[in-house]
Amino acid sequence: MACLQPPHPGHPEYLMAHHTIGRRAGAVDTHIADAEISGIHAAIQWTGTHWNLRDLSRNGTWLNDQQLVPAKNYPLKPADTIRFGRGDNPAWRVAGLDAPRNLLIDLQTGRALPLEQYHLLPEQQEPLASLHQNPVTGQWLYELVADADSTQVVSHGQDIRCGGHGWRLFMGDSQGATAELSLHRLSVADFSLRFSVSHHEEHVQLQLHREDIKLSLPARTHTYLLLYLARARMRDLRRGADPDALGWVSIQLATRELGINVNHLNTQIFRARKQIAESLPDAIDTSNLVERRSWEIRLGCAGFEIFKGTTLEFDSAGAAMRE
Repeated sequence: MACLQPPHPGHPEYLMAHHTIGRRAGAVDTHIADAEISGIHAAIQWTGTHWNLRDLSRNGTWLNDQQLVPAKNYPLKPADTIRFGRGDNPAWRVAGLDAPRNLLIDLQTGRALPLEQYHLLPEQQEPLASLHQNPVTGQWLYELVADADSTQVVSHGQDIRCGGHGWRLFMGDSQGATAELSLHRLSVADFSLRFSVSHHEEHVQLQLHREDIKLSLPARTHTYLLLYLARARMRDLRRGADPDALGWVSIQLATRELGINVNHLNTQIFRARKQIAESLPDAIDTSNLVERRSWEIRLGCAGFEIFKGTTLEFDSAGAAMRE
């Protein structure tokens, strides 16, 4: 991680792609409350290959005991020391010079995790919430497992608390959102699903198809939930239900038939979305993999096939053609 270690005991200061240091609170990325520090005293910037330090102050900036020429760029190296103001002021140390990253920073320890497109919090095995990016809007969304209506937009510098833990969202890579938005902006609903089910249904394999993309996902417990919802759509298609009514299942019925509780159901939905989001080659919006309305859910993908062994059990495209 690219960061500076402050002269006093404390957490590292992680670096934005363009990072400013100064006395003007709210206008700089690292605030130093000292009268001899200028409002915007210095800047550290990622060039694409390395980090540069630039003095913007009246009272000076020092790199390894050398006073900098104002507005001139100086490349940084690991373990460099930086002083702001007088040359005998306490030194900040360059503790990392990796490329800027989007991070999730633990509020208690200061430890930073690279921000993935999809996080389960506070931990993967027993998640209470998810933090994920909508690749269409570029927004980061925080959503409680137990409350589908809890989704809120979170932004750089905002604290997130979950299960007694706390993190700060740090968007160090200012180009990250733009890069994501330049992709195809596909939704998982644009893909066709293929379920391959063993005869005794103890094993379910899922493939995603779209044009030249064909992706086989490792079998997971949550895949059976998607199969269950696909079969609900299958039954409604066979009886000619209205498209808006296809596949809706009450959560009470689903939990009873699957033998799980509501929290386990929601956790499986989150894990299915995370697996697909991390497996596809581009940033795909997986939020509508499972659609919700008041105490009902359904599979958000209208195109799917179900194979039982080698026998085709159902093909939604064929059913639509027959209609």
